[in-house]
Amino acid sequence: MAKRYCIVGAGASGLAVAKTFAERGIAFDCFEALADIGGLWNPDSPHAVYGSTYLNSSEKLSRYPDFNFPEEWSYYVSCAQAQAYLRAYAEEFGLYPRITFNTRVARAERDADGGWRATLEGETNPRLYAGLVVANGHHWQPNLPTYPGTFDGEVLHSHDVKSKDQVKGKRVLVVGAGNSAVDILSDAALDGVRAVHSMRRTYYFFPKMVFGKPTDTFIDLTSRWPLPRSVMRGLYKLGMRVLVGPHWRYGLEPPDHDLFEAHPTACTTYLDHVVHGRIAVKPGIERLDGRSVIFTDGSAEEVDLLVYATGFRVSFPFMDPSTILDAQGRSKLFIHTFHREFDDLFVVGLFEPAEGGVWQLADYQARLIASFIGAQDADPVRAAWFRKLKAHATPDIGHGIRYQDTPWHKFEIQHYRFRMYMKRLLKKFGALAGPAAEPRTMPSPDAKAEAAKLKLAS
Repeated sequence: MAKRYCIVGAGASGLAVAKTFAERGIAFDCFEALADIGGLWNPDSPHAVYGSTYLNSSEKLSRYPDFNFPEEWSYYVSCAQAQAYLRAYAEEFGLYPRITFNTRVARAERDADGGWRATLEGETNPRLYAGLVVANGHHWQPNLPTYPGTFDGEVLHSHDVKSKDQVKGKRVLVVGAGNSAVDILSDAALDGVRAVHSMRRTYYFFPKMVFGKPTDTFIDLTSRWPLPRSVMRGLYKLGMRVLVGPHWRYGLEPPDHDLFEAHPTACTTYLDHVVHGRIAVKPGIERLDGRSVIFTDGSAEEVDLLVYATGFRVSFPFMDPSTILDAQGRSKLFIHTFHREFDDLFVVGLFEPAEGGVWQLADYQARLIASFIGAQDADPVRAAWFRKLKAHATPDIGHGIRYQDTPWHKFEIQHYRFRMYMKRLLKKFGALAGPAAEPRTMPSPDAKAEAAKLKLAS
C-alpha cells in the first residue's frame, strides 16, 4: 500500500502541494475547512482579505511558475481576480476531486511508531499518515494591542474589515503601517469623514512602479547584479530618495531602521493622500478615553471606528506549536519548510517575502518536499545528503539583511535569494525533482464565459 500524506489546508500553498504530489504519484488526503479553495482569497472565508485589496506583488513574482495569468490582466490583480486564478489553477490541474472540503483537522500528533495521526473534527478515531504537510496559513489569527483606558466606539482588527462600506461616513483611525493599513486608509480618506493614521514607527513606503516596471520585478532583476550588497543597498536608497524623497517632506518621522531591515509597505496612493491632507498622521497611542484617542505627542482625535492593522499571530491550533516554533516564536525549520529531525513533517507558506509573492515560492517548496519524499524511497544517497543538510544548515535566504526583531519580521525572506536557493537544491536532486513543466495560461474569464454560452446554445 502506498504511503499517504496529510495536507492541512487548500489555500494557495496547500494547492501547490496537492498539485505537485498528484503529478509525482504521492498519495495524499488534503483537508480544507471551508467549502472552496483559496484560503484568504476565498470571499466566503471569515479570514478573507479586505475587499479593496490588490496583490502587493506583481504578476511575474506572484503566479505559480507553470500557470500564467491571462494576458489582459494588469501587473497587480484584485482579490477577486486572485481567487479566480486559484480556482482556475485547481480546475486546470484536476485538484477539486482530490480535496476534502468542509473538513477541519482537529488534531495532528506524531505516532509513537512513526508517521502522524490526524483526527478530523467530528471523528473519534485518528487516521494514520506517513507524513504531515502543514499549509494552514499564518494571516488569520489577529494580533491585538492593548492600551490604557477604554474606547466607546467601534473596534475592529483589519482582519474583520471586509468592505469600504464599513468606513463610509465615519471618523476612522487605523493603527499600523502594513499593506492592509494603507488599503483601509485609502478608502477611509475618500469615503470616511476623517482618516487618521497612527504609527509607533515609520516605515519605507515603496511605489508600486519604478522606471515603468513593477517595483518587485525591478528589485528581483537588480538582485542578480554582481555588486557588493552594500553597494546595491546604497543604490536602492538613492533610488528611493529620488523617486519618493525624504520622509520629512510628507510630515513623517524618518524610519529608525535601514532600508529593507523592516518589511516595506507597497503603496502608490497612501503618500498622495497624506500630501493632500486626506490622511492625518499621528504617532503611537498613549491612552483611550471614550471616543477620544490620545497620542504620545499629546494630541487627540475623536474617532468613531478604531481599526487595528497590527498583524497576526502564527497559530497551529491542531498541533503542538513547539514542534515548529521556538520559545521566541521563530521557525525551527530548515528554510521554513523541513523539520530538522523528523523526515515526515513539512510546512509550506510560513514566510514573509520583502518583495514578491508567496504562491510562487510555495510551488518550489512543494517540489522540494516531493523530491525528498521520492529520495527516501528511491535514492538513499541523496536522501542522506539532504537529511544531513536540513539538520544543520542555515543558508542566507534574507540576502544578508538583519531584519528588525519584531513579530512581523520573524519569517522575513528575500524572494530572489530564497527562490534561487531552492532551485539549486532541486537541481541537486536530479531526476527526482521532476521534469520542467511547460507553463500553461489561465483562460481569459471573458473567453471562458463566451465558450459556456456557445455550449449552452448548441
